[in-house]
Amino acid sequence: MAHIDMKNHFSLLRRLTLAVILLGIFTPLLAQQNQEIRRTNSVFAFPEFRKAKILQPFGRSVTAEANILLRNSTLCYMDSGKVMQAYVRNILGVEFDDSTRYLKVDSVMGRVLAEKDWKSLVVVTSIDKRRYDAETTGGDNLPYFEISDLNVFLEINGDQRDDARGYPLKDEYYFIIDGMPVRANEKNIKKYVRPEMKKAFNNLMHDKFWSWKDAASLMELFAFF
Repeated sequence: MAHIDMKNHFSLLRRLTLAVILLGIFTPLLAQQNQEIRRTNSVFAFPEFRKAKILQPFGRSVTAEANILLRNSTLCYMDSGKVMQAYVRNILGVEFDDSTRYLKVDSVMGRVLAEKDWKSLVVVTSIDKRRYDAETTGGDNLPYFEISDLNVFLEINGDQRDDARGYPLKDEYYFIIDGMPVRANEKNIKKYVRPEMKKAFNNLMHDKFWSWKDAASLMELFAFF
């Protein structure tokens, strides 16, 4: 009988030990996940349109009252009292009057977080439409778009959500390397790691406190390029 009790005792200890180990692994991950769920009641990045310099190729630029539309992180500007979405084919980026800078990532805009040796880390912040749809009735319910010119502009109607929860946001990180946007993930970034830093990079990938979804973690990668 005593032997059976001792066996059960060790079994309980093993389960408790495993629980502590799993808690240590998943607690940091859950904390990171909770930090990612941010919300806003406006569909724009700034509370009002700001003076901005819109950067174009060959050193050219134009000025406008501009903002970033969070539906898909696109550049918008005021034109005769209307909010218009810019056609960004010939746009490289935008500099706002508070020194906030964005660079083009394909057809959207990424806010510059850090720069080193002509390389940039940017974040594309947009409304998480999948989460938004799950919280509402489903479907594409973001109620503020009207196409005015299919190839050039989108006119936007309404810029606030009355729901106290606001619109859920998501962040996607990119590095701008040699003028090209590179999605921040292991598969893409390891191609740009210097040969002498590959071992250190592999070690970093096994650090449970380091994350591809954390800006501070990603800034460490500048040392590897």
